[in-house]
Amino acid sequence: MSVRPATHAGSWYTGSALRLESQLDKWLSQASGPIAGARLLVGPHAGYAYAGETLAQTYSALDASGIKRVFIMGPSHHVYFKGCVMTSNFDYYETPLGNVPVDKQTIKDLVAKDSKMFRLMSEEMDEEEHSFEMHMPFLYRVTNKARDSVPKIIPIMISATDEKFERKLAEHLTPYFQDHENAFVISTDFCHWGTRFGYTSYTPSGKIADIQDLRFGTSVLKNSDVLPIYKSIEALDKEAMKIASKTSYKAFREYLAATENTICGAKPLSVLLLLMEQNSEKNLEWLGYKQSSSVTSVHDSSVSYASAYA
Repeated sequence: MSVRPATHAGSWYTGSALRLESQLDKWLSQASGPIAGARLLVGPHAGYAYAGETLAQTYSALDASGIKRVFIMGPSHHVYFKGCVMTSNFDYYETPLGNVPVDKQTIKDLVAKDSKMFRLMSEEMDEEEHSFEMHMPFLYRVTNKARDSVPKIIPIMISATDEKFERKLAEHLTPYFQDHENAFVISTDFCHWGTRFGYTSYTPSGKIADIQDLRFGTSVLKNSDVLPIYKSIEALDKEAMKIASKTSYKAFREYLAATENTICGAKPLSVLLLLMEQNSEKNLEWLGYKQSSSVTSVHDSSVSYASAYA
């Protein structure tokens, strides 16, 4: 039995099973609770000190009854490549609470169907990446508590794509999407703002049409009637959330082109919107939103987090 170690336990979240269980239960108890039929989720993947509460809102919504598999799509943070890759050698993902099984048969089926589309990642790439791992304790806790069993996962890491690739990927995933024994999870943070992220776009009015780059001057911030930076970030993120809630793939792509908002899981989220749009699934509902800090200076930085279900 090969187990992917919980490489971020003890740093990004506690490695103590007792402390982690208590922490998760506290956050989950403060969230809305299971929502009948909710099997499509969107949630962040930052350290729990920043994003734990928001991620709890995501998993609290999950209707775990009847779910046998979870397709979780997230971005690559360390390796740039074309297309997507999946877990290769691991049978389980470790969490301090228990192990989450990997659906190796479904992964083999996808690779056999299209080996150019679906490739396998190395163990090193898998262990370095955090976009899947940060979801695993919540998935384990929510499903194991609800029914004493944990569904198998199919992690799909997405890097460089274009519209043609995303449509082809959605086509391959459609039969699984149409099977209500499968859940789909998108692992994504929202705006990464600051010079260290290479993104300092700002809208003084909150409207996309007024976007400017603060790298080229901050005099606008001296006007008393303009938004503070963190409110501008919120306006940009909330517009993305509003567009995504309409499940319009085209509108979401147009938004990304217009704002260049640094939503790290924009491509996985785009694929979900395609799947929803093509299968007449509507009403992506947003549950929560927060930022790691309230930016007021061009020298500051923040990352945004949001939770949603359908």
